[in-house]
Amino acid sequence: MNANRISRRNFLRMTAGTGLGLLGASALAACGAQPAAPAAPAATSAPAATATSAPAAAATEAPASAGGSFNWMTWSDHYLPAQLEEMASKFNIKANPTLFADNSEALLKLQQVGGKQLDMVSGDALWVPKYYDEKLIEPLDLADFPASQELYSLAREFPFWQKDGGYLAYPFGWSPVVLAYNPKYITSEPTSWEVLFDPKLKGRVGLAMQPFDVMAYMGKATGAKEPYNMTDDELQKAKQALKDLQPNILKYIEQTTEAVTLLANESVWICDQNLGIEDRVKDAGGPEIKAFIPKEGTVGWLDGEMIAKDAANRDAAHGWLKNAESAEWIAQNFLEYGRPLFNEKAYKLLVDQGHQERADKYLFNKPEVAATMTLKGPAPRIEEYINAFNEAIAG
Repeated sequence: MNANRISRRNFLRMTAGTGLGLLGASALAACGAQPAAPAAPAATSAPAATATSAPAAAATEAPASAGGSFNWMTWSDHYLPAQLEEMASKFNIKANPTLFADNSEALLKLQQVGGKQLDMVSGDALWVPKYYDEKLIEPLDLADFPASQELYSLAREFPFWQKDGGYLAYPFGWSPVVLAYNPKYITSEPTSWEVLFDPKLKGRVGLAMQPFDVMAYMGKATGAKEPYNMTDDELQKAKQALKDLQPNILKYIEQTTEAVTLLANESVWICDQNLGIEDRVKDAGGPEIKAFIPKEGTVGWLDGEMIAKDAANRDAAHGWLKNAESAEWIAQNFLEYGRPLFNEKAYKLLVDQGHQERADKYLFNKPEVAATMTLKGPAPRIEEYINAFNEAIAG
């Protein structure tokens, strides 16, 4: 487990950012769980990003047309191999994706290399304004990207992504975190995070290699009020819970594609995942998988693509957003990777193609649920969270 430890010094530059609210009742019902207690009204919308003393940056203007290559840090489910091929052959745009697991990993990489080596980065929710506060990204003018008109209007209006007349990220997808399990081995229908601690699951649990989010899960499991902003006592309880869980952990998983494989070959019997995991495992030739949202509540993400400040290949990255974010490609991405995306026209295409049942099952037509989730973001107590995670997994 020590190989999974996170270097404490790598995180000392990061500061505040908190999640909000509780997952909406409609999402809970869709995942087969009972709704959690309603959140306070103020918690149903995210706050504006923390103010920065940096000079205001105007939204970058997209070129009329652009070719060339660009470097992109992202997750494996943000593109399709055929999409990479078509963008290169049809538009002369070559994306060079490199993968990461945790938001903090990508932020630190961009801090280190800047726009000279990285042109575009994918990011979750309240991590995105953190990039801006660190002067790492440039706001976009969504009007420069025709496909942005295909987006659900809500996705163009997140207040925490609005800065200096621009938008901090091009909206992509969203999901609450669910627990996906194999009913062949977990025969009683679980409703709580407690299922992870069952001794019968020794060596059969998988969790995302996302330290802040794993600590948030443990916070939810132990009753923390704000999982990304826990008190000393709450953090200690979460740390102990994660320490107690270690015998059951098979692996900390870096990409959702790996989670699908592990569930499909039955190496893992339960893990944290996104909406759509059931059909993804089925499509991979795996067994029946069920998913639920724990009764104690969960966290969620909504993500997008950010353009690095002073990106060396900005025009090519803009060209990708102009051409690769079309409804046709977004619809295909959904069928491959399962979780809902923010392109409304893509939903209509899925309906026309006979996939409405699948799209509705995974809330593709319910983007408003994304605005009610406890959003992923950097914890204010960076060092304490990292220490707690490292100490817990060290045993």
